[in-house]
Amino acid sequence: MAVRHALLAASGAAIALAVATPASANGRFPATNQLYFSPSDPQLVVLRTTFGILPSHDYGATWTWLCEDSLGLGPTTNEDPTLALTGSNALVAGLSLGLETSPDTGCSWSTAGGALKGQLVKDLVVPRASPHTVFAITSTFGPAAAADGGAGYTQQIFTSTDDGGHWSAIATLDPSAIVTTLDVAPSDPQRFYVSAFRGDGTSRTASLFVSTDGGATWVERPTPFDPAHESAVYIAAVDPANADRVYVRSEGASRLMVTVDAGKTFQVPLSLDDEMAGFALSQDGATVYAGGPNAGLYAGAAADLVFTPVLQQAPDGGTRSIHVQCLATHGTDLWACSDEPSGFVAGVSQDGGKTFTPKLHLTTILGALSCPAGTAGAACSATDFDANPPYNPFGSLCTNLGVCFDGGAHYPLSMACVEAGACGTYFSSGSGGGSGSGSGSASGGSGGGPGDDGGTGGGSGGGSKSCGCTQVGGGGAAGGVAAAALVIAALRRRRARR
Repeated sequence: MAVRHALLAASGAAIALAVATPASANGRFPATNQLYFSPSDPQLVVLRTTFGILPSHDYGATWTWLCEDSLGLGPTTNEDPTLALTGSNALVAGLSLGLETSPDTGCSWSTAGGALKGQLVKDLVVPRASPHTVFAITSTFGPAAAADGGAGYTQQIFTSTDDGGHWSAIATLDPSAIVTTLDVAPSDPQRFYVSAFRGDGTSRTASLFVSTDGGATWVERPTPFDPAHESAVYIAAVDPANADRVYVRSEGASRLMVTVDAGKTFQVPLSLDDEMAGFALSQDGATVYAGGPNAGLYAGAAADLVFTPVLQQAPDGGTRSIHVQCLATHGTDLWACSDEPSGFVAGVSQDGGKTFTPKLHLTTILGALSCPAGTAGAACSATDFDANPPYNPFGSLCTNLGVCFDGGAHYPLSMACVEAGACGTYFSSGSGGGSGSGSGSASGGSGGGPGDDGGTGGGSGGGSKSCGCTQVGGGGAAGGVAAAALVIAALRRRRARR
């Protein structure tokens, strides 16, 4: 399998020309929406966003940017790939037109061939007990894919036992039900679950498909579903110790549904007038977290499934709830994706969500991921001279996130954009110290962004340690408030479409 992209060399002048090009973040409101943790490296975290992928190799202290272009996604795409991290730190991406694997976590990419070529990949799973194994589920429409020869969906489960290097099909699913997610029970590697729906409009129904033999045979079990308010169901989690206990969430005015008998019966302990954008189980399965952008954060014990809001202290002394866009647990930590009005776009809590330490503001991204010339990841800081006008992904990111204006030079991303020449005449590179090329490694220190040699350039304040911010809900910090104000002002110039 060959690298998908032939890349062009970049220059600072070419990046400056690219500022006027269409937004590479596709016009959507910049947001974070999924977190992934390495099974083998406790420091490696990958954050999916609406404008690319952000890897961190120091548990969120610093982040770099991997553009959508490296995956072959165009500058106007609305696609958020499903991702997985394996035991060798290979990054696997499921796309609408196939599956790609990066053995070096973002720079080099290869496309799966054979039966996976051109397939729509709906979900990826790396089992906790087998970190070098990946399962992928596909759902590709075909005019003759149905069992009766009519229109339907070719839906299969593929597996790789070598970190995404090679794939083989192990199961086929009913082509008349449209699958949405796949999961494997941590306590039983033969127990597979697939969520799906059938029909349209008021006749739509939802189901949980269950296999106890690794996908060889399946039983379909209906889930609670209200077609007037819900459009699909998704597997949120399988209990780490009990293969029969499954958490399912719905799309729309979301509900959380829980089965303790592998889908034979369900209870609905939580309903939101909001999209349930985040769900997480504690590592032992004892605590359940859920939430949405408007509903905030909820927590409950798995034993009784009684949920209560988790509020944080507001700057005015009152309480507030964060805008939840994703949730994940790692060890005893609760991670959340949120937004700048909540105080962070990625943060971590060690007290069940009562306080969050910001791990990322948009302006603290260090720059593009540093990749060897000729690799797909190098496209993020390269210029496409064939485009009219010339197009550079990193230059477009600088524009999209609004960092090219006076007063922003002391933030890491601002410094990287200035040094790359992406900010035109807004301000000079001498206004806030140097950050190097803007495409250094994730190891840049707190005094500035990464330099040409992967070290740190001279910086003035800000740094790379989450703006030096302290806890949200525990008093906050002036640096975090200033960063939030900068980004909010910038985002108002963007189209707020998800």
